[in-house]
Amino acid sequence: MYLTLLDENMKEVKTKYKNKPFFIFLSLTNTCNANCVFCDVRCNEKLLCSVDVYKLIDELAELGTKYLHFTGGGEPFTDSKIIDYMQYATSKGMNIVFITNGFLLKSQIDKLVNMNLKAIFVSLDSCFPKVHNSLRRTENLFENAVEGINELKRKLPNVKVNLNHVVNSQNIDFFEGFIKLKESVNFDYLNPIVIKDCEELTPSKEQICDFNNKKSYYLDLLRQYGLNLLCQSLDIFDSEIKLNGARTQNQDMRCFFANFTAFIDCPTGKVYPCDCSIHCDRNLYCLGSLHEETFKNIWTGQKRADLLNMLNKGELNCKIKCDEANCIFNRNIVKEG
Repeated sequence: MYLTLLDENMKEVKTKYKNKPFFIFLSLTNTCNANCVFCDVRCNEKLLCSVDVYKLIDELAELGTKYLHFTGGGEPFTDSKIIDYMQYATSKGMNIVFITNGFLLKSQIDKLVNMNLKAIFVSLDSCFPKVHNSLRRTENLFENAVEGINELKRKLPNVKVNLNHVVNSQNIDFFEGFIKLKESVNFDYLNPIVIKDCEELTPSKEQICDFNNKKSYYLDLLRQYGLNLLCQSLDIFDSEIKLNGARTQNQDMRCFFANFTAFIDCPTGKVYPCDCSIHCDRNLYCLGSLHEETFKNIWTGQKRADLLNMLNKGELNCKIKCDEANCIFNRNIVKEG
């Protein structure tokens, strides 16, 4: 959750949304229309949404949720009801955020015009269509995504567009060219993400050294093109960050992010504290199942209270592989006191 992207103030969030599910991640399905080299979703059993999303949205609205983020799993737009869910959430006063690979984006834009859409995340891994399509093993994915982004910005210019860029051995040498995509792709934010647990695409030491030597140049170029860096720095290959994604410089394991958020996995009906905890020990981090109780009961339940207590005290180590968004949120929480 990047508050700068949403134009939110941490002090106001802490005051107005204390003990409320401010920002909810909603994963509708693990099915996908791409087949990314570094993703194992195709190896999982394909599952569709198994919960009553309308009822869930009613509960979230009652509890004071401000943002509903449709995320993966798989590709959110493979769920045929996603537009209906977005419209219903909008009617309940919620703001919409979603992530997409962009393959179906252009076909959905006219349906998004009257929604409370605040920001979108689009995955784009190269300035070269052939490379991106190869990494995602999907023909015309780059072309469809770019057309969709530009069409969306024409019709919804106030919606913030962020490009999630998985940095790997096939694209790290062309980071300058990726920034210069701004000349033909109308995006606002860039979010470089270190590839995790994919040895064949891990950049070499020489590539990482070259990238780090050019950081100042890249930052100047970003300013020149009027682009914002979502993760606030380019220290993604700092010596204290291992290539498997572990952030060993996170000595402080206290986490307050889950005080304001939850991740709902609609295929299984299970609820987790955040979007990163679902990649950890699912037995430990699972707060409950919507097949057995309401979200309100899970949110106010003892298991969540106990887990939050451990997270707030730093008794769990999930921050070692935490996303930069959540780390920034935590740093701001601590800074505000």
